[in-house]
Formats: sequence, C-alpha cells, structure tokens
Amino acid sequence: MKEKCGADQETSSFRIHEIDAYISTILLIEYEKGLLLFDSGCINDVRRIEDYCRRTLKCSPEAIKLIVVSHMHPDHAGGAAELRRKYGIPIAAHTEADRWYAGPGGALQHKLDCYMASTVAYRNRRRLERILFHRYIYPDYLLEEGRVLPFFPDWMVLNVPGHTLHDLAFFHPEERIVYIADLICDVKSKNQLPLPILFPGQMRSSYDKLASLEAHTILRSHGKTIHTNDSEQLFTSMKALLDHPATSFVKRVHRMSIYSPEICRYYRSSSNKG
Repeated sequence: MKEKCGADQETSSFRIHEIDAYISTILLIEYEKGLLLFDSGCINDVRRIEDYCRRTLKCSPEAIKLIVVSHMHPDHAGGAAELRRKYGIPIAAHTEADRWYAGPGGALQHKLDCYMASTVAYRNRRRLERILFHRYIYPDYLLEEGRVLPFFPDWMVLNVPGHTLHDLAFFHPEERIVYIADLICDVKSKNQLPLPILFPGQMRSSYDKLASLEAHTILRSHGKTIHTNDSEQLFTSMKALLDHPATSFVKRVHRMSIYSPEICRYYRSSSNKG
C-alpha cells in the first residue's frame, strides 16, 4: 500500500474505514499487510469500494486480502463474488452460507430480498440501481465458531443466528471490538432489531453471547459505531425488544422472508429433536 490516510478509527495495529454504501455502511480494516473487508455491500457497491481504495487509500482494490461475508442478504453478500472475479480476492463465509438461497424456495427468497433491499434504498431517497446478484458465493474459506479469520488471526469468528441461520460476528479480543453487521440497526436514531427475526430463540442466545464479550466498540452496518463501557446492558436491551409485539410492517416483512429451504430444515430438525 502506498500511503496512510485519515481513518474513522485507529488502533495500535489497524485503522477502520467506513464506506457510505448504497443501503449500508461497509467496514474496511487497514493493516500494513493489506485490507480486510467486512461485507461487500450490494453488487452496485463494488464501484464505491473501488473508488474508496483508489481515491482515499491510494491503492488498488487488489490490496484487499479477504472479504468476510456476515450473512447472505443483498447488502452484505451482493458484491463479494464480483470483487473476487475482478481482483481475485478470496471470500470467507459461514460453512452453510450457500444453502440460504438454494433450490426453488431459495431462488424466490433471493428475488424477494433484492426487492426489499431496493425498497429500503427508495425510502432512503437513493436512486434505484441494479442490485440483483448471483445467489451463491462459493466461499473460498468456510468459517466456524471459535476459529480465526484467514490472514487476520486477531479476529475471532462467532455464530450469531437469529436474523438468518448463518449470521456471523467477528470479535477482536485485544481491542475489544466486535463487528455485528445487522444485529443492532439505527432507525431514526434508535437501536432496533434487524428485519426479519426468523429465529427468535436463536436471536436471544446470540445477544447473550455478544453481551458476554465485554466489547467496548461495536461496528455495525446500519448506524454509527457504538462506543460503550456497558455492552452487556446494550445487548440485554436488544434481547428485551424481542418481547415487543410485532407491528404490521414487521409481520409483512416476515411473511416475505420465509421461503429459504433452511427455515424448513431448521424447524423440521427441531421438531424431530422434540
């Protein structure tokens, strides 16, 4: 990499850059050895990532050594395969990430999720752009609970299902920083649950797991970075929101989010265990 530049946050070993993407915030972690990309945004965010690398960091996008996908929704996985195609950047994701949009039900869910992402862009007064992406990302590295990231072993992998079955968070124990993607969303300056919550029981356990980390910095995809000395209370308050009655809008989003074959597989497995 040619030179350093200003960053949104800085630690002793890396700098955190925030890219204002189509409907999310993309996190780019700058090390001396290269860049780590937390989620790729929508497929139309590839050019935003390219521009940020070239204009702000004064480097080629090839300086990105790894793309980590937290889950398969369009604003997180949409640009990953395109960045790999153009620059050879490997992708790391949950071991079963590509099952989310598999089969006929997955194909339908993929289209519906792209449609819902476009409605978010419209509500945010963004110009409508093409965000349909290939529904399989074929990860180069499969991530499991408790493992560390390839090339960046200072980040630990956490399974945090609830929003989907395959959500991942990434924790830096030394710096007490955690990237949680969608698990706390800023909606009109209030912390809200992601939509949909398809597995509320799993979501409760995920918030308990995040509360136990004692993180001081919480990076997220929808809202500003949270700095706190009481992350346990924050995640506990998010868990309490699961008990609130669903609004008509939340119910409508849920009805449009139930076609992944993984949902049927999960409840069939749970029923057999019962």
